[in-house]
Amino acid sequence: MIIHNLDFLPKYNFEDIIGDHPLIIEAKHIAKKLAASDFPVLIEGETGAGKELFAHAMHYSSQRSNGPFLPVNCCAMSESMLEKELFGFEGEAGLFEAADGGTIFLDEIGDINEQLQARFNRLLQEKMFRRIGGSECIPLNVRIISATNSNLLEKVQNGAFRADLFYRLNVLSIQIPLLKERKSDIPLLTSYFIKQSGKKIRIDQAVIDFLMEYDWHGNVRELKNTIDYMLTVCDGRSIQIHDIPKQSVLSKNKPKKEPEKTDLQLTLMDKREYLFILNTIKDFNDQGEPASRRMIADLSKTAEQTLTTQQVRHRLDFLEKHRYITKGRGRAGTKITLEGTDFLNSLNENLVKD
Repeated sequence: MIIHNLDFLPKYNFEDIIGDHPLIIEAKHIAKKLAASDFPVLIEGETGAGKELFAHAMHYSSQRSNGPFLPVNCCAMSESMLEKELFGFEGEAGLFEAADGGTIFLDEIGDINEQLQARFNRLLQEKMFRRIGGSECIPLNVRIISATNSNLLEKVQNGAFRADLFYRLNVLSIQIPLLKERKSDIPLLTSYFIKQSGKKIRIDQAVIDFLMEYDWHGNVRELKNTIDYMLTVCDGRSIQIHDIPKQSVLSKNKPKKEPEKTDLQLTLMDKREYLFILNTIKDFNDQGEPASRRMIADLSKTAEQTLTTQQVRHRLDFLEKHRYITKGRGRAGTKITLEGTDFLNSLNENLVKD
């Protein structure tokens, strides 16, 4: 079984989460508060953003830190095997028993099937479970931290994920910022990864410039892989521009998709309102802060067009539908996307023509 090969101790703490951008500082601040509780936590964030790192750190800072920490990737095996590994079977304990007194981290929780969703829901509801084929009720003494790189609420609305399970997993939640949202941390992360390697290597400024301009769809994990590659192939004592992986260069140089021409169907007033809203969101994001409906509505009182909170909500719904913004819950706030920046530029150009 997998449990025989697992390191039961947490490997990382909050000091291992590198960055001084306001978004990552805020995420760490929230995570430290969540660590003090024993409620389930749902971590949301894209692949490579550091969800498991945050889970390790929360366990390390919790009252269960002396207990085991067991990470499980729900996509790494078949559903039947995952069920056996977690719940065990007659004569053999599973991970929920192995993690007794500690924390279990369920990564990619959004991809489990209906049968496992029902089992997890019952487990969280009753705080008891049975091994497969067993009759004994075993008490659950484990904190559950789960993570997803998909929009679980959207899956609930589409009927692909149980609403009751979602709300039981989502008692506490945290959103991990993308690397492209905190690019000022890239030099710091780069230095950290080079130092970790034990090599005394300098990095050319042209390489730093490239790293700062790249979009990092794979987030911090992709950055680390890129640094590891360059450390391996570089000659001498410095990393030069030709040491950058070719696929990264090709990806950066790929022509950007043309923004949708949605603005062409908008009235002049619509364009001005969306221009104001997107500029406001971008200004907040550039300062490392998310924007809220209330903030946008309040600022509109000093602009050409005054918007109520309700009007702002409708316009944000439109922008989210077209992937121009992402809306987070609570402190996560609203953030402009790359597509949104393209749309903003398009609106500016069209208003000049108008």
